[in-house]
Amino acid sequence: MSTSKDSKKSVPKTDDLALFRHMHVTDQPAEQFFARKDLAKRPGYNTTGKEISIAVNSYPILQFPTKKVYQYDVHIGNGAEKRVVVQKVWNSKTRRAKVGANFIFDGNKLAWSLVPLNKEVNVVVDLDAEQGRSGRTSNTFRLVVRPTKQVNLAIVEEYVRGNGSISKEVLEGLSFLDHVLRETPSNKFISIKRSFFSENNPKASVGGGVFAYKGIYQAIRVVNPGRLALNIDVSNSCFWALISLISAAIEVLELRDAQQLMNWTKPVDDGLGGRAPSQKFHHLSRFHKLAVKASYKGCPCPDKEWVIKGFLLANAKEYTMDITDRATGKTRTMSIFDYFKSRYNVVLTYWELPLVQMTKKGVVYPMEVLAIHRPQKFPFKLNELQTASMIKFAVTRPAERRKAVEESKANLAHNADPVLNAFGLKISDTMMMTKARLLPNPEIQFGGNQKVNPGTAGRWDLRGKKFYTKNTKPLTSWGVGVFRSRHVSQADVERFVDAFVRAYQGHGGVVASARPFVGEVEADPAKAAYSLFHSTGNKFNQRPELLIFIVMDKNAFHYSRIKKSCDCRFGVPSQVLQASQVAKCNGQYISNVLMKVNAKLGGTTARVASKITKGLAPYTMIIGADVSHSSPGSFAPSMAAMTVSMDQFGGRYTATCETNGERVEMISQANIKSMLTPLFREWIATVGQGRVPHNIYYFRDGVSEGQFQQVLQQEIPFIRALLKDLNQGAEWKGKVTVVVASKRHHIRAFPQPGDRNAADKNANPLPGTLVEKDVTGAHGWDFFLWSHIALQGTSRPVHYHVLVDEMNHQPKDLQNMIYEHCYQYMRSTTSVSLFPAVYYAHLASNRARAHENVPASSGPRSGPQIKQGSNPPPSEPPKSENRQLLPIAEGDRLAYKMWYI
Repeated sequence: MSTSKDSKKSVPKTDDLALFRHMHVTDQPAEQFFARKDLAKRPGYNTTGKEISIAVNSYPILQFPTKKVYQYDVHIGNGAEKRVVVQKVWNSKTRRAKVGANFIFDGNKLAWSLVPLNKEVNVVVDLDAEQGRSGRTSNTFRLVVRPTKQVNLAIVEEYVRGNGSISKEVLEGLSFLDHVLRETPSNKFISIKRSFFSENNPKASVGGGVFAYKGIYQAIRVVNPGRLALNIDVSNSCFWALISLISAAIEVLELRDAQQLMNWTKPVDDGLGGRAPSQKFHHLSRFHKLAVKASYKGCPCPDKEWVIKGFLLANAKEYTMDITDRATGKTRTMSIFDYFKSRYNVVLTYWELPLVQMTKKGVVYPMEVLAIHRPQKFPFKLNELQTASMIKFAVTRPAERRKAVEESKANLAHNADPVLNAFGLKISDTMMMTKARLLPNPEIQFGGNQKVNPGTAGRWDLRGKKFYTKNTKPLTSWGVGVFRSRHVSQADVERFVDAFVRAYQGHGGVVASARPFVGEVEADPAKAAYSLFHSTGNKFNQRPELLIFIVMDKNAFHYSRIKKSCDCRFGVPSQVLQASQVAKCNGQYISNVLMKVNAKLGGTTARVASKITKGLAPYTMIIGADVSHSSPGSFAPSMAAMTVSMDQFGGRYTATCETNGERVEMISQANIKSMLTPLFREWIATVGQGRVPHNIYYFRDGVSEGQFQQVLQQEIPFIRALLKDLNQGAEWKGKVTVVVASKRHHIRAFPQPGDRNAADKNANPLPGTLVEKDVTGAHGWDFFLWSHIALQGTSRPVHYHVLVDEMNHQPKDLQNMIYEHCYQYMRSTTSVSLFPAVYYAHLASNRARAHENVPASSGPRSGPQIKQGSNPPPSEPPKSENRQLLPIAEGDRLAYKMWYI
């Protein structure tokens, strides 16, 4: 059994234009970069509330490199070699002898050094000779290292200080600094992008053959005021467990033991006299590209690493190989099972398992002799149990997280880093302190002009409160369907219904029929929805206005099928309840459910009564937008969701969703037109009183800073074009403010312990904490806002970027408005972390996956397969095989209600 290529460390690919996304740069080619639209500049700072001091997990860069740095182009082989080959060639003795050792390499095309090369280096590297063996096949690669330019760090310094503009030279300099910082830790740790992991780090099993590891995150940032800082944080990632391949397969397939694994992976009859893989067999594809080692008595290459290509529909007794006797020269055919027995005296116990095929041509191994020998990133989406375990592992209190950040800084040992010292880059050992603002919290207004001031607690309760607006018409025709469950009895259901009606009336809701239809429903969710809809309609002799389902447990697929039937087949609001909660009949639980029910029936829980911000001007619309993507390896399409405010204070939102191609982030013009046209018309007819909006806030989530320009150049013009169509062809002259909200960052804040002016009881920042300096960008208008309380762990702020502000806000008017709206989230008695328009878009995109136009028999991982490599023009719908989602059924105008909440 022959050999394969060695393992390698992870080296990120250089992408200058995407590297420093905190600086408002694009992912477009460099020659298109200067055609970008100007982004909003910071108009000043917020002066409301009070000033507080907090520590942030960033460290100032004290000394900037001033030495001459030479940049080189690196070309290996034909230019398309695999990363493992590139790394081997670069690390070869031949390269070191011809080029020199003191180089930084990006693992792709660029290298840097303090040493100038006077001419191009052009050599051939023989990887077989490098490893002291004579290869029977050619294993040589040409290496060309060509001097190109000096990195102009003076331009970078000028840009950082605000005296220059972003340019290709600035990006090249920042890319160089990034690689200087990561060169040493990349050689010491397991490198995954900007995070570094080690087997010695804290780790824990999350089940399914997967372990969660804690690691170190570091990234250089250009911050306000103009300087460089290093963001250091704790990183969490999942890796394959270091176990035998059989054990890993048992875990992944959720089986009992190796015997069951053999039964599940046996080929089945294909109906044509041949053999086909079983359903469970396909799950073994998860091990594709996983590196393993073989271990058995007499193994000739125990240190050799192999990479799995796939699994064969043959076991060790079925698969044969030709063996040549060196003494006699005779060749005989024998099975893998017999070969191991005769050659190594190893009797395979689990010979019925499928053989493992490696990427090295002609190499196969029995599964039972293989093991996962080093940490390798687990690239798949975690299931619900794994996700719960991962969250539990990742959650840390602020004091614990701060200690981990400081330990990470110590482990990086910047002062002793030979590369940093050689280039002259020095980083402070003291965490940065910043002056923040604690914004005034708003009052919460309920029905009957009741007002509550939650103070800095960020939460309140509904006891004795009436909803700000009740259901738009009395609840008359409604039904309760009970799936058979040992957790709830008929008496429990009746007691719950009585408490539900009393509580709703207490909150101001109007219930015309206190006795709904109540009955047991079929186990099949689609049949259950059908029977409950018709039974309810027959009892009240009118179309049902609300269907409530009491289910046995938290089954996501079961829930999705109920929602699909109610939304797309019957167009009726629905509410799913847990049987165990119904049996408890807890008053707080009922009130929490009623917030959702009231919203679905046209009501509003509460609103803020602001004295600080100007609020929304008349005829102002708020749009929220998000695109969610399926997990890696899934055939489910990306989902584009958009929400539109449907009142004058930004409380109620309609929502719409559509498939958006395969991992396509920008929303196409076709999707924007199809989704927003009916919602805009509804807004014009109700809120606008026949007028198109005068002002629009566009809150966008899910885009990196490298995609800001695409939002401005595509999505905003598409919305303007739609408004022109709805404005009888006249140019829309309204004003737009575009804000991007992001939670994908590593900024955390740590108030001083015991500082009641800045910290809650868990030592997290208080709701309303606003940071505008020291960790924000140096050249645009961005800020970090903590608008919520953290129930567990260390709270994460939302990073808001103002891309365009045609309304010319003062900082307090926009920032306080965003903060105050976080108190208007319809289904919560706490302020939330994210602006509600975007939060609702998240909910809608997740819920709308149930609306995929695929049969229920396709299972919970539904979604048509998508063609690869399609790049449609931005104005066209993505050219994929995605079916459009099923529309929400017409009936009681469910599409214009908060169906998704």
